[in-house]
Amino acid sequence: AESVVRNVDKRTSRREHRAIFEAAVARFRAEPFKQPAEAVELPGEGSSARSVRVCVRKRPFFQHEHQQGEFDVISCSNRRVVVHDARMKPDMRHMFMNHHDFAFDEAFSEKVDNDEVYARTAKGLVESTLEGRCCTVMMYGQTGSGKTYTMSAVYERVAADLFAGAEGRLVTASFVELSGDKCFDMLHAGEPCNLTQAGDGSVHPFPCVEVQVKDPSDLLALINLATKLRATAATGVHDQSSRSHAVCRIFVEGHGGSAKGGPEGNLTLVDLAGSEHRVDSSEHNPERRKEGAKINASLAALKDCIRAASSGAKFVAFRQNRLTQILRGCFSRLDRHQTVVIATVSPSSKDTEHSMNTLRHACIMDGQGEQKSGNSAHVAGGVVTKETLGEIDVTKIAREKRAAAKANAGQPDEWGKPQAPPAHQLKQSNTAARASLDRKAMRALPQRIQEALVAARAEWGSDRQRARIGRAGLVPQAPASPSPSGAA
Repeated sequence: AESVVRNVDKRTSRREHRAIFEAAVARFRAEPFKQPAEAVELPGEGSSARSVRVCVRKRPFFQHEHQQGEFDVISCSNRRVVVHDARMKPDMRHMFMNHHDFAFDEAFSEKVDNDEVYARTAKGLVESTLEGRCCTVMMYGQTGSGKTYTMSAVYERVAADLFAGAEGRLVTASFVELSGDKCFDMLHAGEPCNLTQAGDGSVHPFPCVEVQVKDPSDLLALINLATKLRATAATGVHDQSSRSHAVCRIFVEGHGGSAKGGPEGNLTLVDLAGSEHRVDSSEHNPERRKEGAKINASLAALKDCIRAASSGAKFVAFRQNRLTQILRGCFSRLDRHQTVVIATVSPSSKDTEHSMNTLRHACIMDGQGEQKSGNSAHVAGGVVTKETLGEIDVTKIAREKRAAAKANAGQPDEWGKPQAPPAHQLKQSNTAARASLDRKAMRALPQRIQEALVAARAEWGSDRQRARIGRAGLVPQAPASPSPSGAA
């Protein structure tokens, strides 16, 4: 007789024995065990010199995932994140669960709304920017884990708070995309631009379009235009996966105006492209695979730089990638650059390994050190508590297998038939249609910001940009007087 015990991959075994694994997760949530002491204290906690904060947000578990046989494997409480890793022993009979315990500056469950996430992460950086500081907010995580959704909420709240505190000071914005080793200006229909190092060591895209914005609606209109042009493509995860890193920079004139030399505030909002595992890219076409390799390489370089900065290293290899070049200020030892990393994780059981990988690298960014799992090259992290769940019910599985075979009797055998390629492989990236997307988005802009953007494109490289990179002295700008037609 054919054995009912078979070797299957982790995703399949989790679906087949979901009821048992779900019950173990429910027991933990009803009576969570005490957090291990080694997972509680964060390095440098309470120190004013700590410039990088790492927060984690769990996205909701969707109904369609439950219908596909998945279950919720992440629990968040206070600053604690636990990943419930459902596993089978090599004999494929005995089940166990590894509860991986992580601690971060903030941990947000799916019940926490956007207002609270913003208040506990980016709001303080907006206040620092208004005081003339340089700050960065970064979204990091797997494709489909909610990075762009969270960043969209951050954009709205940043715009409102910035103008509430700007007190009539000049506010300008630029928006570029980093794809591989290239930089593109999203406010100039995707025109390529260079990265230039300033005299103080900071790195800026130049020349690029930088537009003066006068209220939150102006800023959000520009961001909306830029995000529509950002490179996206259909993948096996979802139909509009971001295939590039989006970097929005907002500059706020210092107190007293540029003529008095007040320090200029700078807030950088970075929506990183999603990291991908090999299993997620198995159905990608060659173009998507190349994009994925470049994305993972840039994220690895970013992780290395933040880890070096968090550990106080004397040398940070920021030149190895365009992404780390433009974010050099985050790694500076000379000037404290406040940075918040928001790591987003998917709670679906099929994404268990990816979520743990995100959290382990977030630990490294948080300065919690880097560990290796035995002789493996894989990064380890989190404190593990193992729970034994018993043996599978072989009789029940055999009964279900016979019933399934009887139900499928007489069905045509599909084995050996050539399979059609996945539908997402037939869809093209939006980069080829950027010119038409830009024209359409320009027409949708309010008249005032449309005219300001056209003027900035004609200038393409302002005096303020030249001043930042040390090429010329800053020419004070007189307040613009409205024209008879009402244009800004």
